[in-house]
Amino acid sequence: MKILVFSDSHGRAKNIVEALKIHGGVCDFAVFLGDGLKDIDYAREKFPSVPFVSVRGNCDTFFCDSERDECVLDLDGVRVLITHGHKYNVKYGYGTILYRARELEVDAVFFGHTHIPLDTQEYVGEKRIHLFNPGSVGMGASYGIINTSGGVLVSSHGKI
Repeated sequence: MKILVFSDSHGRAKNIVEALKIHGGVCDFAVFLGDGLKDIDYAREKFPSVPFVSVRGNCDTFFCDSERDECVLDLDGVRVLITHGHKYNVKYGYGTILYRARELEVDAVFFGHTHIPLDTQEYVGEKRIHLFNPGSVGMGASYGIINTSGGVLVSSHGKI
């Protein structure tokens, strides 16, 4: 599977569209990690064939009560927690989000909030957790590119 991951567009919906254009609008789906949920409507209008999975961020609470704060996806055998990250204080460390990952028995966590791209792995006991932050598609024009196959996740960052 090919998944594009976006976060923190903050009103710059055109950047999401530009990233989708770079990939020819071809991906199995796109993940949006919050702070700009209204921007997804614009992207869906331009690329109606791309399904979006999204969670709300701390700046979305005034605009969207119905969106969830987190969810777990199965990506070709890789269990992934998607969340914005603010509820886990990711600006101050990853301990809380790693604890949540262990609790949910996931292999990876995709989160935003910090606006800083991150692609690393941490251990919680014997369990290795992949932490991935696409950065801010709005402020830094960065996004994530995820490929999964047979329980293996390969991640990278793209730039507009």
